[in-house]
Amino acid sequence: MDMQILVVSSDPRDRELLAPVGRAHRGPPGSLAFLHAASLAEALRVVPRPVPDLILLNASGQRSRGGTLPAALALHYGATPVIMLCATSAAADRYHGPDKSIADPVVAHIALEFAPHRLLWEMFQCIVTAARRMQRATEGGGQRGAVLDAITDAVISTDSAGNVRYLNAAALRLVALTPREALGMPITEVMRLQDGATLAWISHPLLETLRTGEVRRLPRGSILLRNDGTQIVIDDSTSPIIDDAGAVIGGVMVFHDITDAHRLQEQVDYLAWHDFLTALPNRFAAQRHLERTLLEAQDKTLALAVMFLDLDRFKSVNDTLGHAAGDALLVAVAARLRGCFRAVDQVSRQGGDEFVVLMAPGTSRADATRAADRILAAIALPYELPEAEAHIGCSIGIAMYPEHGTTSRSLLHHADTALHAAKAAGRDAYRFFVPDMLASAMQRKQLEDGVRSGLAAADFELFYQPKIRLADGSLCGCEALLRWRHAQWGWVSPVEFIRSAEESGQIVALGRWVLAEAVRQAGAWLASGLDPGTIAINVSAIELRHPAFADHIERHIADARLDPATLQLELTESAVMEDMDKSAGILNRLKGLGLSLAIDDFGTGYSSLSYLADLPIDVLKIDRSFVHGIDHAQPRRQALLHAVIALAGSLRLPTVAEGVETGLEAGFLSLAGCAQGQGFYYGHALSADAFERTFLSQPAQA
Repeated sequence: MDMQILVVSSDPRDRELLAPVGRAHRGPPGSLAFLHAASLAEALRVVPRPVPDLILLNASGQRSRGGTLPAALALHYGATPVIMLCATSAAADRYHGPDKSIADPVVAHIALEFAPHRLLWEMFQCIVTAARRMQRATEGGGQRGAVLDAITDAVISTDSAGNVRYLNAAALRLVALTPREALGMPITEVMRLQDGATLAWISHPLLETLRTGEVRRLPRGSILLRNDGTQIVIDDSTSPIIDDAGAVIGGVMVFHDITDAHRLQEQVDYLAWHDFLTALPNRFAAQRHLERTLLEAQDKTLALAVMFLDLDRFKSVNDTLGHAAGDALLVAVAARLRGCFRAVDQVSRQGGDEFVVLMAPGTSRADATRAADRILAAIALPYELPEAEAHIGCSIGIAMYPEHGTTSRSLLHHADTALHAAKAAGRDAYRFFVPDMLASAMQRKQLEDGVRSGLAAADFELFYQPKIRLADGSLCGCEALLRWRHAQWGWVSPVEFIRSAEESGQIVALGRWVLAEAVRQAGAWLASGLDPGTIAINVSAIELRHPAFADHIERHIADARLDPATLQLELTESAVMEDMDKSAGILNRLKGLGLSLAIDDFGTGYSSLSYLADLPIDVLKIDRSFVHGIDHAQPRRQALLHAVIALAGSLRLPTVAEGVETGLEAGFLSLAGCAQGQGFYYGHALSADAFERTFLSQPAQA
């Protein structure tokens, strides 16, 4: 159906939220059009022709002269239906004024951010269709009875005693009676009314109107029990009939069936407070529940627990089995969590793989501890998914009221802080909040922000540490090492800022900067006739898993017109072994580009013959733990180093010993067959200029 909708809102987010609705409808292009006015004044100044089929009104901040907002709209736009853009009925009612009648154009309220686009489109269709039907029925004039019979709203009138004197066709249909059955009967027998929330019988508003002479309305969501036994939800307006002398001689009620709209509103309200996937309360519901629960806890001086949960290893399920499997896993986790708690406790999903549990007032620290143990045990059990069996864990942070906070905001924040502490402690664990955690959390946040600003301001620098050929002491390459000197903090440890970059997701951007700078410096040295040998750069596991990693390296080297053999990528064993099949594909592609590949810190992770044989590795770097004091170490430790070098030799892989600090260590390594050495004995990591002066100013040795 063709439809023109006027949006009266000064909030730009409303326009963003409505844009997908146009894609949800299935009509031809151009059949749905949105007009926009920033204010009510603008909407009333120039009324478009033809008049819009529907008005969406965000009344926040709007003002009207001489009446309510709906009345102002009705004056200019006639019977065009209006939907208020607000989350609650109370918010919508603030703009109706005291005398809201059936002529009031507001038909519903809705929160755009909580309603699915398809649901919005169907709601708009229903409302516009009903409005058009009413308009057609009232066009053309005619006698009073014919007009009233033609309209879709039900009209029923009584005398001053409350006995029915008139019903139009729509009223007869809605009360399920014939004229003979209804006329002359008390209105309370013709229309039996119930409260929509409690189902308690309520008095008829017509009786109140006859008694007071004032306009009355039913409570929102009131139910009409029809005479055929069925029920419908109705909306009404009841007014007195007054004679020339001012006496009330009867009353008239105009009402209509809003059952479908009421159900639709209930669905929208449900979606506003529940997670679509797991049907658990969402974070808005959790916030509201916590604030209410805190009032009870304060009144009764009771403790309660707030638990923040995050699933461990969930991302690997999404990455390997797909998002459908991830969704199925979240549903299963939600069911297990509900099974761990009482009905008075609330389990909610915050989003992603995060959940919050609000334990009822009267919960002790011991209760929370037992609950955390139940959660860890339940989540750790295997999950039988359609694709495969999955194994995950979870980390839990716990904050207690009033010990750790007295507001919902502080309790949730402190539980989240404790969650990060549980993750930092190795995951699959729980931690209660302690104040010292705040300092650690603040430091993590400052470091994360510092890395971000350091990247933007180009505060990072590459230093270069030489690699020496043990046979003759000549330079055979170098390793590019990232350094950061902060304006206020001074030199920051690479261990700290690289870990922060990995946790915050900035490691990919940092790695790309390192690649760009190493390629630039290599090009500058080679253009000056200087040969630094192979320049090695470190690659994290997160970078290796990034889908565009190989593409970016290939494009960057090609753009710089650099010989790929100039670069060497250093990867840890754990990064390579995390997903062997995927790693093999990426490494073979990188090898095909002409890059050399090295395994860093060899011997500290998953050392095995199989992956060394299956992957295109060029160099093994022996971890410094094997090298330190090797010249005077126990024979078994020396034998282990000999075995590592022999293993590499059998696979025709040259070895580089890291952390060489003395001449005796260097001599032992050379005799053991190690090809290259790197460490303070040969030189510290130096800035590019210092490295050039120290190691590249001399003619290259054969």
